[in-house]
Amino acid sequence: MNIIEALIEHHGTLRQLYRQAEAKPDVFDTFIQHLVVHHTMEEKYFYDLLEGFNQADHDALEAVNEHHIIEMIIKDAEGFPRDHRNFPIKIEGLGEYTLHHLDEEEQEIFPLATQLFAAKDLDTLGALFTEAKKALLGISLPDLPKSLAAMVPSRDQIVETGPSQSGTARADAAFGLGIGGLK
Repeated sequence: MNIIEALIEHHGTLRQLYRQAEAKPDVFDTFIQHLVVHHTMEEKYFYDLLEGFNQADHDALEAVNEHHIIEMIIKDAEGFPRDHRNFPIKIEGLGEYTLHHLDEEEQEIFPLATQLFAAKDLDTLGALFTEAKKALLGISLPDLPKSLAAMVPSRDQIVETGPSQSGTARADAAFGLGIGGLK
């Protein structure tokens, strides 16, 4: 299973957990757990690499920023009393924003990524994502192979790749907009 297929499959799990959490708020913690792990793995095994392509840089940064917004919604909901009559509204708000994000990834970003990545790399990343998910909410994520790790822009500079600007640095590029570590 390649990374796109693995992400879409886990999107299905996230959608299902959201629907369950709406009906049974005690499922909320499981939904959050999956969401945080998903975003963390997605950034490590997908978006960090996708940022290296000129054609996808903006979309990748926007998606990671949406992960950050989702994390802020999570923080707000986690601090809200579960027995409060408005807690279901917190679940709904998080779920609706998350569904919008998942739909945008599937309709816009994943098709673009399929065109940009080599099939072999998509397969490698899919295996890593699946391995990390099996350790689900596990302690540490597997490292990228050296050949793929070399594609990840450094925190000091983002290196664009592509025929017209290969090797040029972008000092204005945002890096590390993600949601941080696993809980």
